[in-house]
Amino acid sequence: MSTQLQDIVDTLATQLQRAVAIDDPQLRLLAHSPHREPVDKVRLASIMNRDVPADVVDYVQSTGVLHAVEPVRVPANPALGLWSRICAPIRCEGLLLGYLFFIDHDETCGPHELALAASAAHTAGMVLYQQRLLHEVERARERELVQDLLSGDPALRQNVAAEIIERGHLDPDPGVVVAVAQPATSAGISGGPTPAGDLRFAVTAALDDVRRGISPRHSMQLDRPGHGVLLIDTHDLAIGRRTLRDVAANLRTALTKRLTGKSSTDRVIVGVSEPAATLVQAQECYQQAKTAAHVASVIPSLGDIVFWSDLGIYQILSQMPPESLTKGTLHRAVARLLDTHKHGPLVETLETYLDHAGDAAATAKALSLHRSSLYYRLDKIRKLTGADLDSGHDRLALHLSLKIARLARLL
Repeated sequence: MSTQLQDIVDTLATQLQRAVAIDDPQLRLLAHSPHREPVDKVRLASIMNRDVPADVVDYVQSTGVLHAVEPVRVPANPALGLWSRICAPIRCEGLLLGYLFFIDHDETCGPHELALAASAAHTAGMVLYQQRLLHEVERARERELVQDLLSGDPALRQNVAAEIIERGHLDPDPGVVVAVAQPATSAGISGGPTPAGDLRFAVTAALDDVRRGISPRHSMQLDRPGHGVLLIDTHDLAIGRRTLRDVAANLRTALTKRLTGKSSTDRVIVGVSEPAATLVQAQECYQQAKTAAHVASVIPSLGDIVFWSDLGIYQILSQMPPESLTKGTLHRAVARLLDTHKHGPLVETLETYLDHAGDAAATAKALSLHRSSLYYRLDKIRKLTGADLDSGHDRLALHLSLKIARLARLL
């Protein structure tokens, strides 16, 4: 909490003899004075959670505060548990930087109180604008440091890791894990792509949202074309009693929310690396997380949150040069099957049978087939392709070929 903002709300609260709060443009609490008199449910929620429900945000914004330049009244809304209050927009250099609120439940506020609120909001605007400029400078340097940390130059990574610790971006001796988040459209899934500018803004905002739940000096971020990168000190997971899946789920939710209405697909993918012991290994973690996200974009059955450790055979296949992933790479039996039954039950049957290591009972159950129907399909596959499903070598070649076909979007 800014000391300057705290001084502003405390001074105004003394002048008005009312509780005062300053929120950011999303109504997340930035500072508040002592509350010695009764307050409504919305103010209590703001103090306890540092934000308010979305329906409260929508209601407050619907009262005209987004475009106001002078203090305005936000009428009471009993359904939301909101009492009447005065809102003084906080602006500087044409930017809306937040709101100054004080509850006026009995609606006795007069011109003098409004003038005091306007003056305090003006001062708060200068403070927040200066903080914004400093934050932008710090964020730009952080972006440069993370870019260098993820570079292919080992010597540069070593130097940058030391500078990150020296500058206090992370605590000394951090473990590291990397998450990569991206919308499915930027990963090659059909659907209208999000404009690059909108995507970058959404990614940055989503990363900011998630980092508010991570201890200070335990994370860094980077927005890159088509995706966002979140670097987490693994020590924070123990401090906050969270799991990597919790953080990944929060990141996916935050980016999905930011992209709503900006893309024809609402699928957001998060790839997560293996944890590494040192910061210098962040580049390897980044490659793992990026690959996991890419594979998940091609293989939807893997889910929307995918860990490098869960990729199985795709860990190996994803290292193949993209130009080599063609039909010519496939076993001739799979190529023949795809030519005639690309989307038919035979391909699904063969892949499921091989996924279950040739266990007919498990395959029949997975496909909801009678055992005799399964044997009929397998016999048909043998005759069509000439493959020997009893041969370990043939089964391995067929299985790998089917996975390559999926990775190459041939299925």
